[in-house]
Amino acid sequence: MSSFEAVERPGEVLPRAADALAAALSDPDRVADADLRALLANALQLYAVKAENGMRTPLPADCGGLTITDAMIAATDLLHAVNVQLFELSMWQAMTGNCIAPHQRVDAPQSR
Repeated sequence: MSSFEAVERPGEVLPRAADALAAALSDPDRVADADLRALLANALQLYAVKAENGMRTPLPADCGGLTITDAMIAATDLLHAVNVQLFELSMWQAMTGNCIAPHQRVDAPQSR
């Protein structure tokens, strides 16, 4: 499969890429830092576009295996990369209403 074909069919490539990244956890040097940063930036941009288009379901309940430390490191680095303080994030959420609604939180009681 050429690079062009991979871009044309991301739905087929992304599951394999996710598996490859999971496999790289035991040997993180298998993935170049620059490639990981580019992948993460593009994945986050796609996530934001989908969220703006109505995808409001948070990550899976187990957060795909992420630990609290993983999430805190990523969130801290993302906010730092775009020069945003936590207070500014809170104000943006309050002003735009762009946050996870209480009934969509993974820790909220689920109705049957």
